[in-house]
Amino acid sequence: MRRSENSPLSLEKLALLFPETLRYPVEEGIVYSQIPTENLDRTIGKMLVVFGVIGILGGILVFVFLHNVLYAIAAVPGLFLGAYFIARSLLGMLSDSVSNQIEKSLPDMLLLMAANLRAGMIPENSFLASMKPEFGKLNVLLNHAAIETQGNKDFAQALIEMSNRTNSMFFKDSIRIIAEGLRSGAELHTILENLATNLLQNESIRNDMRAQVRSYSLFIFIASTVAAPLLYGVSSFLIGILDSIGGVSGPSTSVPSTAIGLFSSFSLPHVSITLVLTVSVINVIITTASSAFLNGILTTGKAKNGLKSLPVFVGIGLVIFFAVRLGVGTLFVSQLTSGGGSAF
Repeated sequence: MRRSENSPLSLEKLALLFPETLRYPVEEGIVYSQIPTENLDRTIGKMLVVFGVIGILGGILVFVFLHNVLYAIAAVPGLFLGAYFIARSLLGMLSDSVSNQIEKSLPDMLLLMAANLRAGMIPENSFLASMKPEFGKLNVLLNHAAIETQGNKDFAQALIEMSNRTNSMFFKDSIRIIAEGLRSGAELHTILENLATNLLQNESIRNDMRAQVRSYSLFIFIASTVAAPLLYGVSSFLIGILDSIGGVSGPSTSVPSTAIGLFSSFSLPHVSITLVLTVSVINVIITTASSAFLNGILTTGKAKNGLKSLPVFVGIGLVIFFAVRLGVGTLFVSQLTSGGGSAF
C-alpha cells in the first residue's frame, strides 16, 4: 500500500496516531474497494476529521436537547466510533461487491488467456492480450499487474501482488495456482481451463444454495418485519384503550371485588401509554434490524451485508406498526360512533 510523501503532515500524523488495529481494516477496505486514492494516510486522515466533526456536532445536539454535560461528553466518542464502524461496514460491503464482480468475470478471463496460450503466445503476452474493458473491476487488477510486469518484475510475483488487492478467496486461490504452474512449467492452458470450469461449477452451486435459503429468508421477513410490528401495534393500542377508560390509570387500580383468593388484594400499577409506545417502537426496530442481519447471513454468509436491507426492513416495520395503530383506532372509533359497540 503506497503512501505519498507530499501529503499534509497534519492529516498523515492524524492517520498514524489512529490505532493500527482500527486503521488497517479501513486501509484494506479502501484498497479492496478500488477507491481511487493517491495517499492512504491522507484519505484516512480526512475520514477521521469527518468522524470527529460528526462526534462534536452530535455532542452539541445532545447538550442542546438534554442539557446534560456528561451525556454530551459521552456522545462525542460514541458517535465518533459509530461513524467509524458504519464507514468500515460500508467499505466491507463495497469490497464484497467488487470481489463478486471480479469472480463473475474471472472464468471468461481465464478461458481467453488459455485460448491465447493455445494460439502460441507466451504467458506474459497471453495475459496482456486478455485485458478487456468488459471485465470491469477485474480489468483494474489486470492493469495493475501489467504495469508491474512491464517494470521488469517477475510475472508470477506480479500476479501474487495483484491478488492481494482483493478479498476474493476464489481469485486469490486461482492466482496462486497459476503462479505455481508458471514456476513449475506445467501446461498452463490446461490449468486455466480447469480453473474456469471449477469456478463456473462453484457459481452454479452457490446459486442453488441461494435459491434453497430464499424460503427461509422470506419466512424471517414475514415473521419479524410484518407479523411482529402488527402484533406490537395492536397490543399497544389495546393498552392505550385500557388507559383511556381508566383500566390502568392512577398510581394503582384495584382488581374488581369479584376477584377471589390471592388476587382479591392485587393491584395494577400505572403504565404510561407513552412508555408502552416507546418500548414497542424500540422492539420493532430491534426485531427488524436483527432480521436484516440474519437475512445477510443466510443469503451471503456475512451479517454485515444485511446493512443494505437494514433501512428497508426497519422502515417497513415502523410503517406497519403505525399503520396498524391508525387502522385499529379508526375501526374502533367507527364502531363506537355507529352504535355497534366496541370493536373488540
